[in-house]
Amino acid sequence: MKKHLLLLALAALSACHPGYHLTNRTASRIGVDSLSAATDSRVARFLTPYRQGLEKTMNEVLARSTARIEKGQPEGPLNDLLTDALLKQAIERYGKPIDCSHLNYGGIRNNLPEGNITTGSIFEVMPFDNQLIVLTMTGDMLRQMLNHFAKGDKLVIGGLRAKLHNGQLQSATFTNGRTLQPNETYTVVMSDYVANGGDEAGFLKNPIKSENINYLMRDALIDYFRQLGKTGQPINPVSDGRISIE
Repeated sequence: MKKHLLLLALAALSACHPGYHLTNRTASRIGVDSLSAATDSRVARFLTPYRQGLEKTMNEVLARSTARIEKGQPEGPLNDLLTDALLKQAIERYGKPIDCSHLNYGGIRNNLPEGNITTGSIFEVMPFDNQLIVLTMTGDMLRQMLNHFAKGDKLVIGGLRAKLHNGQLQSATFTNGRTLQPNETYTVVMSDYVANGGDEAGFLKNPIKSENINYLMRDALIDYFRQLGKTGQPINPVSDGRISIE
């Protein structure tokens, strides 16, 4: 416990005080068992303002929901909500149209609760520091991507309606009016994890263009839900049928 408190203290000092800079350092071995109760007390007092600040941040209510928002296969209310959120926020940050968004199903780590949705709720859904990447790709590559994730009912998309049959894409229509053509180019926003070949999507490592828009997926979601909350209208979680199975 004492060792953990010291590590937390060092982490808090570096993370919460960006104005401080380390100019000199020395190292010496400290026996953990030799730390006294007084040392524990001093460390606890040191950490108190950081803990209080963290609790205040995590407990901020961003929006409210009329029901629990759950992910699902082949589609779920949370799938739709998150991909729509990422698409909207990415377009604002990118400053140009983006055709669709993608989110790997396994990256959705929790559901959202009924009632208050807090910053902490979003951290539980998206605990990793993944960046949003905009890939420009051909229609052939996009079709390959959609088929890849359609296997096992793990296709999570925004800005696109897809019809599947036996785990294969039959047709795709974008909400911006475009259709999927093999030789046309499309922009897709996704996590850097998938863009770099994660989830066995190595074929995505050679797109026409890859652009990091310097926006954490989690921050994009927090911004989106905060904007929803400011409207005063609660979220009514539904699936809109964007993934249909024939």
